[in-house]
Amino acid sequence: MVIKTSKEISRLTANVKAGGCAAKISAAELAEIVFGIGKLDCPQLLTGIDNFEDASVYKLTDELAVIQSVDFFPPIVDDPYLFGQIAAVNALSDIYAMGGKPVMALNILSFPSCDLPTSTIKEILKGGADKTQEAGAVIAGGHTIQSQDLLYGMSVMGLVHPEKILTNNKARADDQIILCKPIGTGVCLLGLKGGVISSQSKEVLLTNLTQLNDQVLSIALRYTVHAATDITGFGLLGHLHEMALASKLKATLTVNTVPLLPEALTLAEQGIIPAAAYANRNSYEKFVKPIEEGPITDLLFDPQTAGGLMLSVKKDDAQKLITDLHAGKFNASIIGEFVSAQSNEGIVELVY
Repeated sequence: MVIKTSKEISRLTANVKAGGCAAKISAAELAEIVFGIGKLDCPQLLTGIDNFEDASVYKLTDELAVIQSVDFFPPIVDDPYLFGQIAAVNALSDIYAMGGKPVMALNILSFPSCDLPTSTIKEILKGGADKTQEAGAVIAGGHTIQSQDLLYGMSVMGLVHPEKILTNNKARADDQIILCKPIGTGVCLLGLKGGVISSQSKEVLLTNLTQLNDQVLSIALRYTVHAATDITGFGLLGHLHEMALASKLKATLTVNTVPLLPEALTLAEQGIIPAAAYANRNSYEKFVKPIEEGPITDLLFDPQTAGGLMLSVKKDDAQKLITDLHAGKFNASIIGEFVSAQSNEGIVELVY
């Protein structure tokens, strides 16, 4: 994959404390904030705030539902065109995680016009537009404000058949858990910002960050997928816990089967860990057992940006799906399974 970049690059990340999905409010804080904001009494609203789903789904007819999501964040790379691409991939991913097809997007942009030239805005928006076009969707407009902080993302609308929605609460016991992209983006982006990642690893990182999840979904839908989500700011363990809890199951995760980005483990061993990884650990460690201290565990809590889909797949289909994904050059792996839980639903058991 050829990574397109801007001709002129500004230091977009110079004053950013946390970029990408690492800038999310922690899961524990978010749960406290939204507590009591219940699901609206609306039969057409098929998914909403419940279970921390990736997007909301509203039923229009018996054969058509609309998916709506929004995602935006501070820059994680200095190249404005790449930043736009990555932000778009991240926003579009929520539609794929629900089993849908994106059709329209609206830009969301907060921009410090006194600090950066308008050419930077154009490059960010061009990156987002090119990825949206690649996804087969259209940008219909958006909203911009002047601010001290640079933020970019999209509100994305998609379509899906009401009976073909993928949610995070329908995993079944004996389902195999498939992860469709390697993890480690939070750690590797911190290494990139610090200039301590090799050019080869940088290329793999940027390829992953700018890779849409559309083809993975297309391949996966040939098989029996019971539940899905995408791995973003709450890390692999956070999103796996959410799926297990929503499905009233326990998950087992075989740690050495989790695909990692190049140099992610080395960087973690050096202590290059984003603060959001520790926030994720504080939010989710009570649901994870046993936890062995070490860099690999840090990576399981690492916040991901533009992460891969995680699928709960019928056991008989899992290996066939992996074969197809590998044929498509996707770094996917079976990383565990769901099992019945008499109590303590949502527990993630780690197998080292």
